[in-house]
Amino acid sequence: MRRIVLATILILTAAAANAATAPRIQNAEQRLLAAQRVAPIPPATLDGLRNALALMKQDQAQPALFQVDARIFDARMAGLAEIRRQETQQHQLGDLQEEVQRLGTQYQSLQTEYGQLRQQLAARTMSTAQNQHLEQEIQQQKTLLQQEEKRVATLAGQHPENAAPAYAKALTVYARVRAASDGVHVSMPAASLFAGNAHQLSSAGRQRLQAVAGIIKQASASQVLVRVAPQPGGISLATRRAETILHALRQDGIPDRVLALATGFGLTPGTAELLLVDQAAP
Repeated sequence: MRRIVLATILILTAAAANAATAPRIQNAEQRLLAAQRVAPIPPATLDGLRNALALMKQDQAQPALFQVDARIFDARMAGLAEIRRQETQQHQLGDLQEEVQRLGTQYQSLQTEYGQLRQQLAARTMSTAQNQHLEQEIQQQKTLLQQEEKRVATLAGQHPENAAPAYAKALTVYARVRAASDGVHVSMPAASLFAGNAHQLSSAGRQRLQAVAGIIKQASASQVLVRVAPQPGGISLATRRAETILHALRQDGIPDRVLALATGFGLTPGTAELLLVDQAAP
């Protein structure tokens, strides 16, 4: 009789344990199936998960062991999720690196194409545009020349000491010339020598300075002061431009001993000027 009672108690206990653990086992099986549907699970990882699930079923009548088995299964599932997360990140990183490399290659290709197009455009338009621009300036200077000759002649009649020297007329083709008590002022628009806010001479500006230097070398100036009016770029830009002009004149044969930099304050904005001081000037 006692054996029958004991067997009955064991059966009832097992039934109660199964009722408590069955939902967890069913949930674990569903999680495993869902993970397999998402992507193949490596064999070693899959074997570990199946073993943990088998132990849960085997020990479901023993709550303490079942809890250990369930935790092992949960830990293995968490490990699988972490592995997949890292693989996803690696894949995304690889895609980003490929995209960056592709964009870099495309950027270099566009830069090369842009450079080629600029060279082609420059080759087609540079000489024509520069010649037209220089021709327009020459025509403007010729128009101003007539006005300047009248003004200089009037000044020469009133103040003989301020009469323009012989070489001044030749300079008026390239610049505006004004004779004064302190010397001969040879003024040019800075835009005719430099492009934009650059401090390097443009091709047309270099040609203009070469022509001016050829005439100045025939003069008897004891000093040639280089002045550039301050501009939106600031005093620093004006100083660098003045240094560039001085260096170009030196290369064109103007003796270094007569060349000097002077302040550009007082000049009309956007103007570059050479002041030729004669030895006889007061």
